[in-house]
Amino acid sequence: MLADSLKLYKLIILYFLYRSKQEITNAVLSDFILEHGYTDYLSIQETLSSLTEDQMIEPHRTHTATYYTITENGLETLEFFNSRLPFDTKMQIEGYLKEKKMQIVQDATIRTDYRKTDSGEYLTDCKVIEQKRILFELKLILPTEKMAEQACEKFKEKETDIYAFLWKNLVSDGQKKDRE
Repeated sequence: MLADSLKLYKLIILYFLYRSKQEITNAVLSDFILEHGYTDYLSIQETLSSLTEDQMIEPHRTHTATYYTITENGLETLEFFNSRLPFDTKMQIEGYLKEKKMQIVQDATIRTDYRKTDSGEYLTDCKVIEQKRILFELKLILPTEKMAEQACEKFKEKETDIYAFLWKNLVSDGQKKDRE
């Protein structure tokens, strides 16, 4: 990878993370870069690795995705080199973020993961995050990895229904009783 190309890819990723104002998945970053023909998938992964090593971005890994945020070091670098990122590229990033906003927000706010416990069972961790705050979190111990994977997938599909059910049964019934 040429040094100038690597610098451009780094600036694209830093600017993308800065403008999104939230954690972004590897898949979203890769989709943008590939869609606009900047480079290939392998070069994107090398660039993400380099940015991580240089502590300009911070990864958060789950079983299903890796999420990235820009660090203070990354913000300082972007501020210093911002003028080297072409205006057209910035407009492409802005357009992509606007067009894909709903999907990006959903990817960033509904998180699921699981891990094997010391007893051989699987602890699932399903949560809804808004502005880096956990609004709702559900943890379950399940006997098999397959069940843990299924629970994570179902949570992504039905998190609104699950939240509404719990709200109704844990909070709103209690509010009625408090008013009586």
